[in-house]
Amino acid sequence: MLLVPGIQFTGKLLSNRWDIVHAAEALGIAAQFNDFDLTTNGEKYSRIVYPVSKEKAAVHHVINSAVETLLAGGELLLLGAKSSGIKTYAQKAAARLGCAKQLQKHGNDYLSVNRFDETKAGATLDDSDYTNLRQPDALGGLWSKPGLFGWNKIDVGSALLASLLPKFLPTEKNGEVRIVDLGCGYGYLSVQAADLATAPEQLHIRASDNNAAAILACRENFQALNIHGSVSAGDAGSEIESGSADFLICNPPFHQGFQVEGDLTDRFLQQAARILKAKGLALFVVNEFIPVSRKAEGLFQQLQLLSREKGFCVYLLGK
Repeated sequence: MLLVPGIQFTGKLLSNRWDIVHAAEALGIAAQFNDFDLTTNGEKYSRIVYPVSKEKAAVHHVINSAVETLLAGGELLLLGAKSSGIKTYAQKAAARLGCAKQLQKHGNDYLSVNRFDETKAGATLDDSDYTNLRQPDALGGLWSKPGLFGWNKIDVGSALLASLLPKFLPTEKNGEVRIVDLGCGYGYLSVQAADLATAPEQLHIRASDNNAAAILACRENFQALNIHGSVSAGDAGSEIESGSADFLICNPPFHQGFQVEGDLTDRFLQQAARILKAKGLALFVVNEFIPVSRKAEGLFQQLQLLSREKGFCVYLLGK
């Protein structure tokens, strides 16, 4: 479904992406932002339409949830390109919902139609305990969950950026230092920054992400570690006030769904320039093939490549 002016849609839209929900609401479409919780309203549905997610656990979770929320005879429609794993998901959905596999090809995409028969419903799919937060061993006590990128590991690029925080984080300023973490994920960079504060109130950290699972995990980490700040949903920090940050940290995504989107870095750079105060600084880490020098031109007066290793580059940007 394309969210364009004039679209008519009488159902309910649920997405784990804040930008999609925000765009739908702007068009007068009833929309809800959450981590694929189909049971949140206690309603039953005659049809659920789902463009499959990139992560297998999320897809399995939605298929399982369809059994709980579809009316008898209701339909689960899965959409996806061949590279999405749609053929495998079509087989699994048919077995779970108790129906024959139906897979239709439309150009480069596929549609899987699954009619729910509660008398023939199959075994629950393994969704990696999707709904529950947990503390993966690799994260050293931090909370995370399936549904967000790199949920059970420390990202190499983020670790590289974090290693440079002691040199550039402005902890000597009189009064409170306001920090923004754009695309926060489960909050790894926010936690690393907070650990450098000599007192909890020294740093106020505003973490932002477009993904509902990331918001859940990051809020849990802020609460568990008593981090002074807040976590909010937005599109590349679109909800954060202009000129409100002394310092900004960001490991922007370069994938959206199954597609590589070149303008994602542009949006994060543009928002960072808007959010930073005059003379504010930002640390960005990106894959080395992203041309940050060109993309940041005209947005920042200072640009310095601090590190290039392990396929990533860290840049210092200044207003």
